[in-house]
Amino acid sequence: MKRHSDSAVAVFAVWEPILPTDWGKPSSSVLRRMSDNRIRQFWDADHSVAAAMKEAEASGKLHPNCCERNGILWDLAAVYPPGAQWGDTLPEPVFLDGAVAPVARELEAAMAGPRATAAPMETRLPAAP
Repeated sequence: MKRHSDSAVAVFAVWEPILPTDWGKPSSSVLRRMSDNRIRQFWDADHSVAAAMKEAEASGKLHPNCCERNGILWDLAAVYPPGAQWGDTLPEPVFLDGAVAPVARELEAAMAGPRATAAPMETRLPAAP
């Protein structure tokens, strides 16, 4: 986000329980890891966003190389084109892959591209210490 400080990008970080150690909502210290004011963070205990992304992915052109556990998408990044609207169905992303950390370079390139200004992200809670 620091490299895109002048960009109109919007990021949605969707936290969801995936691993047995993901007991509840992320703590304040975890949420502070993503402190840019263009990032909106949500807790999705029922995996509603993951289900919508999986449905859109199944009918779309892009398919992630990873990021599914027990049928639930997680630790996944998707970049959508400018003006994309999330409605009853999700729009086709211009980038869809993960896990987030290993694809950071590709994610960055997609965010910098002329066709993309929004980057919803799906991730999981970190494991408890």
